[in-house]
Amino acid sequence: MTTAPTWLGPIRQTAFVVADIEKAAHEWAAIQGVGPWFLYHVEVENTLYRGEKVTMRARMGLAHTGGQQIELIQPDLSLPSIYREFLEAGGTGVHHVCYWANIERSRKHFEGHGSEVVQHGMTATGNEFLYMNGSCGLPYLEFVDPNESMATFFTKIAETAPQWDGVEAIYESR
Repeated sequence: MTTAPTWLGPIRQTAFVVADIEKAAHEWAAIQGVGPWFLYHVEVENTLYRGEKVTMRARMGLAHTGGQQIELIQPDLSLPSIYREFLEAGGTGVHHVCYWANIERSRKHFEGHGSEVVQHGMTATGNEFLYMNGSCGLPYLEFVDPNESMATFFTKIAETAPQWDGVEAIYESR
């Protein structure tokens, strides 16, 4: 039996694709007690989605609970993406989990276990991301190796959660 290598580290994020991000953020805050939510727009040109260059556009939101980051993603349905694919297939619930790990090592490790690259790109701030087919009941896996800008944003979200008063659920960010 092989085990995941120690360099892979823990799953740091669980993500959900949603049809209405503001509604979902308010529900997570009211029902699960997770917040506050930092919502922002993402547009990444020239991502590689199933071998085709496409622009990825979505509205995303991040919050933190305990040691886990929760992500909500509302895709732009006019563009092909891993998120739109999930919704069109009737997907609900968890879309992916994310490891903060070395992307190339992760790619090689999971390709060795039969996963394939689904979408790959680089944000305007220089953060590379990679999505692969999932395993163990997960639709997809994501890998990022946060640069200083992303790490600072993630730290801000994690540090805000324990002081959250539960009143204001959403902040527009970035």
